[in-house]
Amino acid sequence: MSAAAVAPLEIRPGTSMTGVLALMDELALLAGAGEEVRRQVDELTGLRSGELQALLAVADGADRPTTVAEATGQVDDAAAATVEALRRRGLVTSASGAALQLTEAGRVVRQQAEGLRIRVLHGVVSALGEQATDQLRRTVQALGSVLAPEAPPSSGARPALPG
Repeated sequence: MSAAAVAPLEIRPGTSMTGVLALMDELALLAGAGEEVRRQVDELTGLRSGELQALLAVADGADRPTTVAEATGQVDDAAAATVEALRRRGLVTSASGAALQLTEAGRVVRQQAEGLRIRVLHGVVSALGEQATDQLRRTVQALGSVLAPEAPPSSGARPALPG
């Protein structure tokens, strides 16, 4: 069965609750590891997660607070406040009515965040090896299709992993 055709998760009487609870514990450990990476990124960049998401959205072409909101999932007012905080820190700029752009300092923070992301990913891939990494990718795609079935299916294209 392909990842796109995975049936919705059903827990019926008789389903091993021990197995379900063990899986929930393992997912919680994974979420905790993700939080630790997020904390390290926050510490390295000096930005909270939402601020970094907004900065990356601007780097990817979001040129107004409303397009930052769309890209990050923030409400418009929150995105506007986040953009203003980034502007006060000198990370983004825009002339009156002009499109948002990263400043040189904003580009440096973006590079730091991207570098950390690559180092973390490289460490995971190196520790797992190619076969386990491919298996992990398939598992995550299957989980995504079960937990968020309304999401569009992946194109199958994937970014190159650090080697």
